[in-house]
Amino acid sequence: MPLNPQGMPAEWGLRMGEKKKIEELETQLAQSKLSDEQARRKVVLLSAMIRIFRETASCETEEDVAQVCLKVAQELTGSAYGFIGELNAEGRFDTTTLSRSGWDACQVPMPGAAQLLKSMPNRGINRAGLRDRKSWIINDPEHHPDRVQKPEGHPPITSFLGVPIRYAGGITGMIALASKESGYTRDDQDDVEALSVAFVESLNRRRAERRINELNLELNRHVLQLESANKELEAFSYTVSHDLRAPIRHITGYVELLEKRDLSGLDEKSLHYLQVISEAAQRMGVLIDDLLSFSRMGRAEMTRSPVDMAALVREVVNELTADLPERDVAVEVAPLPVVTGDRAMLRQVLVNLIGNAVKFTQPRPQSRIQVGAVAETGETAFFVRDNGVGFDMRYQDKLFGLFQRLHSLEEFEGTGVGLANVQRIVHRHGGRVWAEGELEHGATFWFTLPRHEEV
Repeated sequence: MPLNPQGMPAEWGLRMGEKKKIEELETQLAQSKLSDEQARRKVVLLSAMIRIFRETASCETEEDVAQVCLKVAQELTGSAYGFIGELNAEGRFDTTTLSRSGWDACQVPMPGAAQLLKSMPNRGINRAGLRDRKSWIINDPEHHPDRVQKPEGHPPITSFLGVPIRYAGGITGMIALASKESGYTRDDQDDVEALSVAFVESLNRRRAERRINELNLELNRHVLQLESANKELEAFSYTVSHDLRAPIRHITGYVELLEKRDLSGLDEKSLHYLQVISEAAQRMGVLIDDLLSFSRMGRAEMTRSPVDMAALVREVVNELTADLPERDVAVEVAPLPVVTGDRAMLRQVLVNLIGNAVKFTQPRPQSRIQVGAVAETGETAFFVRDNGVGFDMRYQDKLFGLFQRLHSLEEFEGTGVGLANVQRIVHRHGGRVWAEGELEHGATFWFTLPRHEEV
């Protein structure tokens, strides 16, 4: 028999080489099988997670979402039944969902069984893992030191897997599966931990949808209330424009008739009384007009179009200063951009702001008014600045309130409606209003409008 260099029969060396090769192939096969099994498990797990997202998309209630999750988890792990419990502030499971197979196996009479689940204490093997904030497996529950007596009719538990439900950095409850015949493994635990993430996302999506629906219903109620309030406001406007104007006209008319008669028999105080009555009636008429304008401005339809603010300011300035030849009023208008808005409403804003500047600079020998604009991100800030009497900044919040005045009628006439109208119009255009000032050192009123987009 031929010998190899080691003095062994050549046939033996051949057989040993073949054996080594076979062992290497067997090792590769085992590794390949293990790799294939891991890949298969990943595919099965991903399919289960996709199923949860897909099937819960059409669920109407949180209970339905939980039932889908439990069904998928039971099928994935081979469990007989399971439940999902969420912890309340007292640490009890008050929102617990038992799987349908669990309900079928439960012999506890209803509605007692449902009541037990809705207020189930966090104790026994349910609590074992939650104390340590990690998943836990108990494959011999009957002999576990934490086991507690079950209610009569409770389904038998031969094995147990608990996985905490984690949300926002905390533990909000648990997913529990029970009675897998062969007992639970670490692979089962990993799978259910992955499923718990899909469950939390699906449950939060359903709760967000429910909250959105509730907010929409609440919004609809507010819209109906607003429509009712608008109708009441229209009725009030009708009353103001008709029922209140009539007595004002009567007062003014009779005062005029009295003034046409021989008033030589009246003393100076009586004549003053007539003048006060006439002026008060005229102010009431102006106030009614301003109130109606304020009411209409909130309900009027807006017609948006490009508005040349420079041209609009010049138009308003010419109108307001035409009847002031005896006053030294200088209005400086800086270059102004084109904006998108309702021209008539924006004109009303400028009439009020520039008109106030003209009015409150009246005590000055030289009235100086500036109108300009500053470009900001996404909007343009316009300002009207004057060298008038100014105001105390402690009361700036009152400036844009209805009927709020910082000066007496004896000092400056007005109804306290103009700036409230300015704020309402600017807000309807999506802008802001504010003011800066100092007593006896003038004031600056600002308002913003969205930037005009060229088409």
